[in-house]
Amino acid sequence: ITATYATAATSNSPVGPYAIMASLVDPSEKLGNYTVTTNVGVLRVNAAALSVTPANTNRIYGAVNPVFTGTFDGLQNGDNITANYVVSATTNSAVGMYAITATLSDPGSKLSNYTVTTNFGLLTVDTAALAVTAVNTNRLYGAANPVFTGTLTGVQNGDKISGTYSTTAATNSPVGTYAIAVSLADPDSKLANYTVTTNSGTLTISTAVLTVTAANSNRIYGA
Repeated sequence: ITATYATAATSNSPVGPYAIMASLVDPSEKLGNYTVTTNVGVLRVNAAALSVTPANTNRIYGAVNPVFTGTFDGLQNGDNITANYVVSATTNSAVGMYAITATLSDPGSKLSNYTVTTNFGLLTVDTAALAVTAVNTNRLYGAANPVFTGTLTGVQNGDKISGTYSTTAATNSPVGTYAIAVSLADPDSKLANYTVTTNSGTLTISTAVLTVTAANSNRIYGA
């Protein structure tokens, strides 16, 4: 006499207890000699471990967030569980690191069959490139300096960063070339979000026009 054991649970049965039933096999027809008691066993289907991990990524200051991705470890039976990844950082968030979190979507109500671990990813916001370049100009010796100008390239989010331009040359500075230096005004303290390149310009002082004219005069013959 032998026994076979079976349960209604399959690989995709949800977490919970399932009866294990015994069936007797009696090829020699001996069971009539027994008073048989069959007891039920229990198969316990426990929660599977499931972890979701957002992938680390980066972008520069002022850019839009990339499309976030991540990985699942432990999904069973092709369960239709997906993740949405979010971060608090926006285009005008300062340089730094921001946590990427995962929220799970479970249209088939399968999450109760898992012990879920959600991990954080990191979005790193890197500095943007900012270049400021003074415009070359010129004047004559003895003249006042012109109004110096320049260009800013790479300003993000409408940040109120502006350039000021100056030189050591004065009205009585001799003919020659003088550097036009650049400095930045940053009233909202945004420069920490940039890698700044400053390019000086050149003021060229040229010779002034000097005209010498002899005065007409006269005298008498023999004087």
